[in-house]
Amino acid sequence: NRQPNRVLFAEVKSEADELLEKARELRASIAESSRGVDDARADAKKSFSEWNVENPDDSHVFRLSIDIGREEGTWMEPRWGASGNRIELTLDVGFSTVAAGQEAKEKMVKDNFGGKSSQVFLLKSAPSARLRRGFDRMKAYGGAYRTDTSQNGMTARFYIDVEGTPERGSTYGDISIPKGQLYFSLPCFNGISQLSSREGIVTVRQVGWHTGWRREESRIVGTFLAVPMEKAQRVDNF
Repeated sequence: NRQPNRVLFAEVKSEADELLEKARELRASIAESSRGVDDARADAKKSFSEWNVENPDDSHVFRLSIDIGREEGTWMEPRWGASGNRIELTLDVGFSTVAAGQEAKEKMVKDNFGGKSSQVFLLKSAPSARLRRGFDRMKAYGGAYRTDTSQNGMTARFYIDVEGTPERGSTYGDISIPKGQLYFSLPCFNGISQLSSREGIVTVRQVGWHTGWRREESRIVGTFLAVPMEKAQRVDNF
């Protein structure tokens, strides 16, 4: 009577061993798959940084080289930048094809009198502008853009919402970047994909009396260049 029991026990033990081995293989497979997902996430994180525009494939991407400081003829407050100090920074932006919402449209400068304006689209930006070669930063929140057409040609107009830099107590001295919108304009050719390589003007909108009555007016705060991303990365090495 014992012999059949021994055979049955051996068969049950063999089946149990097989199931245990399959369970081990399954656990190993899950662990390997999990590591693969983690590695993919890590690679994606490495490829994206606070200096880059996220998901740039649907946009025309440029690097803005911005030089903030007192310019001749500016209506900025007399003490602002009087020392000659300047703030140099870069910010990557992407001109998307996504229509902007009403709030973004209302922030656009309305100064294309007599010309034709395109639809307003969303402008993506890197999470941060790169100051002092990456040793300092300023938060950026994107914005909007349009193109204006007149008898003088086509102009790209856009703004970017920024955190700004401290007005007092900073190492930049008497120069600062105002919190809010920075406005840019630059000639373009055949649409937003071909921005002019020449220097453009950076302005802010502030309330003043320079136009003869109290109203919001444009004040020059610096200059900028727009460089196609492929060229910028070759030159800047980041």
